[in-house]
Amino acid sequence: MTEIPEHLLKRAAAARAAKAGGEAPADDAAPAAGDAPAAAASDAPSAAVEKPKAAPAPLPTLDEAEAAPVVDIPVVAAAKARKRIPYWAAPVLALLPLWGIIYVFSVQPPPAGETDPFVIGKEVYTANCAGCHLPSGAGVASGGTGQQLNDGHVLATFNDPLAQVYWEHFGTDGGARADGTYGDGTQRNINDLSNNMGGFDSLSPEEMAAVVIYIREEIDGGDPADDPNFNSELFKADPGAMAALVEEVAALDPGNPDAVKDLEGAESN
Repeated sequence: MTEIPEHLLKRAAAARAAKAGGEAPADDAAPAAGDAPAAAASDAPSAAVEKPKAAPAPLPTLDEAEAAPVVDIPVVAAAKARKRIPYWAAPVLALLPLWGIIYVFSVQPPPAGETDPFVIGKEVYTANCAGCHLPSGAGVASGGTGQQLNDGHVLATFNDPLAQVYWEHFGTDGGARADGTYGDGTQRNINDLSNNMGGFDSLSPEEMAAVVIYIREEIDGGDPADDPNFNSELFKADPGAMAALVEEVAALDPGNPDAVKDLEGAESN
């Protein structure tokens, strides 16, 4: 670094003093050793410190901003993690309500009319018998064309209810003997009346059992104890058992009503 001559320093100091309005320093006053650098530093104009320019803001674009990922709440996350129902199980689940309805009806007792021989028997009698024998069963005794069924006439003609089943199943053409007689009690003859009775083999075994019991106990006033193997109490307890006895009778040959007494369910056994 080149040293500044002393006389130049003095001139600079005098000029500064004159500008400031003070006295000029003595010529022999030498500046302090550290004044020269300070004066030089003070004479130098302070340079302005430039701040770095801020980065320009990004220009708007038409591109959609990338959506932030959505975090599921615990309940939703657990539902998504749960195992799915197999495809083959869907039909099974769909049929469960139907199965439930069937099950409920299967364990409930059937309506009273479905096991009551008097309800079933009256319906069958009204549709098939009342036209000739009259609703009361009085038959020819009150202007009907069919045989009398009330006041003990049926019980007197048919001691065994299965004998009555045979007669009603086959009718006039197949329910009588060769001589025209029928019944296992007070025998009657198909020639007693001009009106012949057709067979009711179209009735179901349950309907036949019910109408025979209805005629014997409701119309003719019989008691269940009179028919220990075939009565209303047994029908209510087990309609199928009564229907099975009717089927045994229906399997017999026509024209031979006496074959009934050989059946296992006959009252004579």
